[in-house]
Amino acid sequence: MGQIFRYVAMLLRAYARDRTALFFGFFFPLIFMILFGVLNLGAAARVNVGLVDEANNDDSQRFIATLSRIETFRVSRGERSDEIERLTAGDRDLVLVIPADFRVAPARPGSAVPTLTLYTNSGRPEQGAIGSSIVTQVVDQMSFAVTQTAPVISTKHEEVSGHNLRYVDFLTPGILGMTIMQSGIASVAFPFVVDRQRGVLRRIMATPISRRNFLAAHVLQRLVTLVIQVLILLGVATLMFKVTVVGSMIALLLVAILGAALFLCLGFAVTGLVATENAVPPVTQLVTLPQMFLSGVFFSKEAAPAFLRPIADYLPLTFLNDALRSVATQGSSLAEIGPQLLGLAAWIVVSFVLAFRFFRLDT
Repeated sequence: MGQIFRYVAMLLRAYARDRTALFFGFFFPLIFMILFGVLNLGAAARVNVGLVDEANNDDSQRFIATLSRIETFRVSRGERSDEIERLTAGDRDLVLVIPADFRVAPARPGSAVPTLTLYTNSGRPEQGAIGSSIVTQVVDQMSFAVTQTAPVISTKHEEVSGHNLRYVDFLTPGILGMTIMQSGIASVAFPFVVDRQRGVLRRIMATPISRRNFLAAHVLQRLVTLVIQVLILLGVATLMFKVTVVGSMIALLLVAILGAALFLCLGFAVTGLVATENAVPPVTQLVTLPQMFLSGVFFSKEAAPAFLRPIADYLPLTFLNDALRSVATQGSSLAEIGPQLLGLAAWIVVSFVLAFRFFRLDT
């Protein structure tokens, strides 16, 4: 163990002297966080609406189609319990429940008109007010088109105590996940391929250090560096943008370490598939870029095209981002993010098998 720790200390000193590595490892993620946080791109005049269609008839489908065409709305459909839970968590600004008796027609004598239920998030009153106003206008226009007088649909408002999830609160866990992925893969692929191509690894293997201790020291050094990166990013988010980690910091760091282990294994697997230094950037980008845009780093993964969502749900960065975001913004415990942790564990096994199969120290 002493040999491992001494080699880790040497690797950390070498890393601290490498300005390029420091820039891409620490300052590059900070630039992303500060840029997107200051621009606040997610704070555009959009209202996240959860739609629950309990009628599922032609009238409700036409009504939903009308709402979906409104540019202000970002519409998602689901079950009542799921959408209310998302509203409470801050993922929705408004939940609209279409009743089973929904119909757009004059009311029958002696019968009540269908009632739409609008659930709003108490933590985001402005978005709730905007969304409710738009829904009310649509309902009034539909009623006027049918009867010119009496309303054919009524609305009922209910307020749910929810969390005010700002864009920067959403962004911070995504930046953490992206940093863990980029550092885990790039920090392995670039130096190992270069050193292997130049014969450095062959000379190191001629020294008394064993292969096991050599690899263990590299993995430990990268885990230490990633934890420091996560803490620095969280510190900047807290000081500059007043981001608050709702859940346990220990749970957040454990998830980050699990994600780091995953992407380090994936980095070793990629390294085994790359023969030259020039091939490293395109291969690593092929692995990382799709995940950056499909796994909910800068925007919700629900913004991805519908045909890509089934793929996005099972990407390794998706499991990591979902777990980090649940802990940071919703205060979830490790038990509550069990499905995400199982997904990370499954990808660790897959990545480890690939790394064991393809990674090599010699040329």
